[in-house]
Amino acid sequence: MTRLIRSDAPLRPMSVGIAMWALAFVTLFFTALFVFAGLALPTAFTSNEQTVLAVWMGMIFLVLAVMLDLYRKWYVPDEMIHKKRRPKMVFRREFR
Repeated sequence: MTRLIRSDAPLRPMSVGIAMWALAFVTLFFTALFVFAGLALPTAFTSNEQTVLAVWMGMIFLVLAVMLDLYRKWYVPDEMIHKKRRPKMVFRREFR
């Protein structure tokens, strides 16, 4: 009934892998900033501490979203299942 059309793995360019590693390091950098400023230096800022921490947390989630998008586009196999339709049978009726 169903037939698998394509199941080969997509191309995985090295530039995407390098970009994902770089984004991982950027995520670790913003995580370290968040943890260090939030825990070790509670009085490091003069004002708007929560705003700065929120921006850093937002950068963490933004970079993670870009990494997820790159991973889904280049590393997840693209499988398309094609379902055949049953041939439609139309019986002719006698005209009344």
